[in-house]
Amino acid sequence: MKKSLILLLGLLLLALAAAGCGGTPAKPEAKKDAKPATSRIDQIKKSGKLILATGNYRPFEYHDEKTNKVIGYDIDVAEAIAKKIGVPLEVKEMQFTGLIPTLQNGQADLVIAAMYITPARREVVDFADPYMDTGMVVAVRKENTDIKGPNDLNGKVVGVKTGATSEKVAQELNEKGAKITIKSYKETVDYLLDLQNGRLDAAINDLLNQLEYNKANPNVKVVGEPFTKAQLGIAVKKGDKELLDLINTVLKELKQSGEAEKLYKKWLIGTK
Repeated sequence: MKKSLILLLGLLLLALAAAGCGGTPAKPEAKKDAKPATSRIDQIKKSGKLILATGNYRPFEYHDEKTNKVIGYDIDVAEAIAKKIGVPLEVKEMQFTGLIPTLQNGQADLVIAAMYITPARREVVDFADPYMDTGMVVAVRKENTDIKGPNDLNGKVVGVKTGATSEKVAQELNEKGAKITIKSYKETVDYLLDLQNGRLDAAINDLLNQLEYNKANPNVKVVGEPFTKAQLGIAVKKGDKELLDLINTVLKELKQSGEAEKLYKKWLIGTK
């Protein structure tokens, strides 16, 4: 009788274990698939536009005298990016110092403004592959024969742009022992005008921008060679990898198709 009871209890325990009620835990229910997040490009498409933050830096971005429309090398590149996404481009103009904060605040999708790629900027934004090489040069009035480069700026009054690389390199020259009186301006055209009018001894400016300015203002000249080396880059918000990858694809396509060279000749050289 006792053996029968023990056998019965054993069979009962085996049955409970088989039903998942014993020491073996039941398998958890499979989690439902999480809803995929909307891609960055889809977000831009849904908004119906690609928002570009830019400045006023001829020949990269400036107002056409006849139509008042913003045109330039950077605008054409931005248009190519917008076309790749399939949305129109919206241009937001602002002072150079406001470009990165506008990007960080989500009020623009990208910045293209002849912006130098620097370690400090890399800390707060992500850059696409460089799209042009350039550097800082010294500009003076045509009749000036005393200043031949940055080593001749001691004791001189020099114009630069607030928050831009020109201001930074002027400060670095002073840190290395130069005695330059630095005058900072909101816009490049303002200090170049003061240079023409004799209120400055020299100006520090980007080579590409200065060459463009000299086309219409032959009484100003570049002296010496670029004394810094730099690359221009397109900035996006930190972590915006999908848009960054798309921009790099567009830049590669522009180069491979020869369109990038055409744009350079059109806007920088002045030929078609």
